[in-house]
Amino acid sequence: MNSRLIYLLSFGLISFVLAMPQHLQAKSYIAYISDSTNSSVIYWIAKEAGILKKHGLDLDLIFINGSVRGIQSLIAGDLSYSGAVGTAVINAKLAGADIAIIQSQMNTLPYFIIGNANIKSPEGLKGRSAAVHIPGTSADFAMRLALSKVGIPYSDIKAVTVGGAPARLAAVTNGQMDFTVVTDGERIQGEKMGLKVIIDMAKLNVPFQFNCSVTTRTKIRDNPDEVRRVVWSMAESIHFFKTRKEESIKIMQKYTRGLPRHVLEGAHAANSELLVEDTYPTIDGLKNTLEVQAASDARAAKFKAEDMVELRFVDEMRKSGFVDKLYGRKK
Repeated sequence: MNSRLIYLLSFGLISFVLAMPQHLQAKSYIAYISDSTNSSVIYWIAKEAGILKKHGLDLDLIFINGSVRGIQSLIAGDLSYSGAVGTAVINAKLAGADIAIIQSQMNTLPYFIIGNANIKSPEGLKGRSAAVHIPGTSADFAMRLALSKVGIPYSDIKAVTVGGAPARLAAVTNGQMDFTVVTDGERIQGEKMGLKVIIDMAKLNVPFQFNCSVTTRTKIRDNPDEVRRVVWSMAESIHFFKTRKEESIKIMQKYTRGLPRHVLEGAHAANSELLVEDTYPTIDGLKNTLEVQAASDARAAKFKAEDMVELRFVDEMRKSGFVDKLYGRKK
């Protein structure tokens, strides 16, 4: 085949691909944003238990570290859906992103500040080094909130951005950092390795939009049926997790690279209590975060919590009785 023919065929193929509708050019993806034992477990279940396929969804599951990066990829058009937390959604909205939370998995801050055993009290965190996540993540917000509750300005710690929970935990257990913020699975691991809980965030009972699913308003407008099926599949995945422990732990082992059984047992128990059956987002939690944000960013005062969500799909699911049927409840 001569070079001119190869050129013409290549040019024709490129022109054909560019002329295709965008939704046919690339695979659709849904991103999970943490390899922690609770932050993304429902996405793992949805994929591995075949629940996405059961609801007629052809979505590939991929990992993007951190909800800020997940939302950036969503806005760029690289994803159809992403896991996220309320803080990252709010920051994206303040920057002009046209996105919305379509369902929730957890509506509180399930975090612990853990550190070296020689830190005797919360006040002892002052001046210490902390392994933190990138700004805008729930772990970042939890760290700042915990410090504010004990009267320590964030500037009074030595914060080092390390990344996800496993990396943060490793930085403290190997002695590079003094303390960090983790969820229940990493707390169990940390205590096993000699760390101690310094602040239990759950005891603060702060409503907070933790794990949730986000998509663009364009996707909601152009393909509401697919969005609806994503919402319903997440609710069914939560039911699977709560009612099929052994299979869920097996899936968790795969995605957390074989964490010990006792860690996964503890994480499963904690998650089962916190997961929201009807997947309804927390408006109060979003209001609280907006109020905190408004203190440092005047743009936040122009938004309402309702601007961050699209509730029609969870409303429809609630009215349909789908969740009640999953749990064998009579409506």
